[in-house]
This record gives sequence, C-alpha cells and structure tokens, in this order.
Amino acid sequence: MKRFCLSLLLCSATISLIGCGENFLAANVSLGGSGSGTQKPVPGGNDNSSNPSTGDGDEHYEYVAKIPAETESTCSGVQRRMRFIYADNKQPIPPETIRSLAISPLQIEIENTTPNYVYALTPLCRQIDYEIGTMNILPGESLKCAADQDSLQVLKPFEIRRYEVDLKFAETQEPITVNYYSFYSTDLPKNETVWDKCEAAQITVIMQKRLIPKVIAEEPTIQLPITEAEPMP
Repeated sequence: MKRFCLSLLLCSATISLIGCGENFLAANVSLGGSGSGTQKPVPGGNDNSSNPSTGDGDEHYEYVAKIPAETESTCSGVQRRMRFIYADNKQPIPPETIRSLAISPLQIEIENTTPNYVYALTPLCRQIDYEIGTMNILPGESLKCAADQDSLQVLKPFEIRRYEVDLKFAETQEPITVNYYSFYSTDLPKNETVWDKCEAAQITVIMQKRLIPKVIAEEPTIQLPITEAEPMP
C-alpha cells in the first residue's frame, strides 16, 4: 500500500500541513522551529520579552521554566511523547532544570507502534492549544473551522514523527499546559468511519520570574610607567 497524505482543509494562510505532517504553522505557534503571525502579549506576561523590569529602572527580571518530566500516552497503538529539549542538540532536558523557554523547545513525538497504517484526524484544524493559568489560548485567534472541516494524515507502520513547538512567546508567571489533539483509525476513512477519540496528550510546565543579577563593570587599573633611577655622579 502506498503512502498517501490527504488534506481535507487548509483553514487559513497561517496554518498548513506539509509533507504528511512534517511541519505545520500557525500564529504564535510553530512546529519545526518557525512561526508566523503577529505576536501578542500573553495574559500575565510582559511586553518586554527580553528583560522585564519592575519599574524602578534598576532591577530586571526574566521568565524561566522549571522543566517537567516527559509525558507519555497511547491511543489506538499510537504513542505520544512530550518533552522539552535543548535547541542545539535536540537532547532531552533533565527534569527540574531551570531554563528559559526561548532556548528550550517542546518536542512532540508521535510513534505508530503497529504494523498497520494508522489514519490521524485533527479535529477542527487544531492540533494543539494552550492553557495559561485558567485561560485557554488557541494557536490563532482568526482560526475558525466548522465541525466537518478537519484535516487527515496517515502514519506508516512503525513510523516516528517529531515536531517542535516554540514557546518563547510565553512571558508569564502562570503555569503553561500544552494539549495535543488527534483521533485515530486503522480503517480507510469514509463518511461512516468511527474514530478513536483519544484524550488530549498534554504537558504542564511551571513558570518563575527570576531576578537578573547586575553586572558591575570594574574600573580599569591605571598602570604608571616604570622609569629607571639615574645613576649617582
């Protein structure tokens, strides 16, 4: 059976399915390390994304994450793992590490553990969303789809796919939960196909505000030239 990829809907110019799920883009979210759309302040955050200040002009803070342990869930033979990784070498970050999310993308690993083709349905064109504190944040405010406008992909037997979610926009002290949605079926999709509606795979990261230490420049030391004493007459 040949591998194929179906796209039932391209909801907007800011979200797409590329290469049967190798990458998709949406405002304020990226898989694959890139993003599109205008960044907007996150509730509880600060517009100054680099060095938020207390307002006194002397103290500056940054928002950092307490990296959680990897989460894992399985549905219809599809294993979903979510972990934070180093941006440079893609290795998992040890739990309890305090680190900026700007250099710590979230990796979502999807593995078909079966010898069968598995069809993955993304409901309402939305594969992930966020919970920041008590608020639910969608990847893009302009993303609106009807109930019958979903997207469909196919996983080959034993195939593994890895996505990266960029969370550098999250300048907040509130905990952040990322939810990943997908339904699965081993039958060739038809109108009457019954999908296994899995619970969302999710991971929660605790955020902290940390004082940036002041760097006091040392005054340069002035060295006087050394002169030799004149010999006595």
